[in-house]
Amino acid sequence: MNKKAETAASPSAWIEVPQFGWETLTAAGAPTVSFRKGQTLFSQGDPVTHVHVIEQGRVRLVLLSEAGHEKHMAIVGTHGMVGECSAFLDGRHSVTAVASSDVMTRQVERAHLQRCMQSDPVCMRQVLWLMSVKLRVLANQNLLLSQATAAQRVVHHLVQLAGTYGEAQAAGIAIRISFTHQEMANITGLSRVMTSNVLIQLQEQGLIEMVRSHCVIRDMQGLRRLAPGL
Repeated sequence: MNKKAETAASPSAWIEVPQFGWETLTAAGAPTVSFRKGQTLFSQGDPVTHVHVIEQGRVRLVLLSEAGHEKHMAIVGTHGMVGECSAFLDGRHSVTAVASSDVMTRQVERAHLQRCMQSDPVCMRQVLWLMSVKLRVLANQNLLLSQATAAQRVVHHLVQLAGTYGEAQAAGIAIRISFTHQEMANITGLSRVMTSNVLIQLQEQGLIEMVRSHCVIRDMQGLRRLAPGL
């Protein structure tokens, strides 16, 4: 595993995974499964029979409260895995996994994952990396939801998206992946209307430019000043 990749874990809720190789897990013939955008891979409380290695697309992790309220925890991209965090506890999924885009995964049996982690140090390190990043994201999300204003939440995630997926251009820093206002609303715990209002205000201040589902950060320093310490 690339040492730089190991130390570059971003607290962004959009988790970008290094070019992990999961051949140890998939060599035994893990079936390929496809999900359309919005489909559920597994639900909170379901028995953990398999985990999913993401070969294409993005999967969001959602926590459902007893009152039925959804809290969006993280979005995991290509080369990542979902379901592993519950594979070693009581054997039931602690969150629901939903396809944020069209997704293709390799379905790996829980027992096979456990065997591979015992026999392959690389597999063990990659799984621990993913679990550690998700724990960091969870801590970050808890801080944002409890202490940050609506604008600070949106700004924080824009800054983190730029750090994870940003590409320097003449106009500023372009975020290479697209996201909808609804996706940003989900991850910030805000309504879509409130999220849209914050994004419009940031555009009017000249800090960002939204073109359909893509964002360019025009003034990173100005954006950072809106959410100091987050």
